[in-house]
Amino acid sequence: MPSFWSQKSKCLYFYFSGMMTKHKKCFIVGAALIIITNIFTVCVVKLTQDSQSFCPYGWIGFQNKCYYFSKEEGDWNSSKYNCSTQHADLTIIDNTEEMNFLRRYKCSSDHWIGLKMAKNRTGQWVDGAIFTKSFGMRGSEGCAYLSDDGAATARCYTERKWICRKKIH
Repeated sequence: MPSFWSQKSKCLYFYFSGMMTKHKKCFIVGAALIIITNIFTVCVVKLTQDSQSFCPYGWIGFQNKCYYFSKEEGDWNSSKYNCSTQHADLTIIDNTEEMNFLRRYKCSSDHWIGLKMAKNRTGQWVDGAIFTKSFGMRGSEGCAYLSDDGAATARCYTERKWICRKKIH
């Protein structure tokens, strides 16, 4: 029956049936501990880096972005401000998949999005990009929102929920 620790030393010895092997295992045990420590450190660092790639609590991830669907309501400007306090913007819609995702998660309420429209039906996203009309827009008011039927415009002072978006770093 092997016993693994010697009382006389801080090194690991192997005893087999009352006989002690002549080889001290200190070097092997020390090297193994160093390797295990390094692996553990790498795993902790990797886990810490990965955890920064996740969305904050209460946000939903999609296509390397995080989205926050507000529970409260505000006008378009206060909605934009509320997003900025969370280091985010009112959402921009880059493609059809993103539009479908947002419509699916917003439930039945209308939500402000980060698009302002001009009288001539041109629009500008909160990041400065020009609205390319990649999806239809109903209405002729100044601020855009997302409804069950897609994007539409309303007067900017109307109270609605909002959607914030930020990229995952």
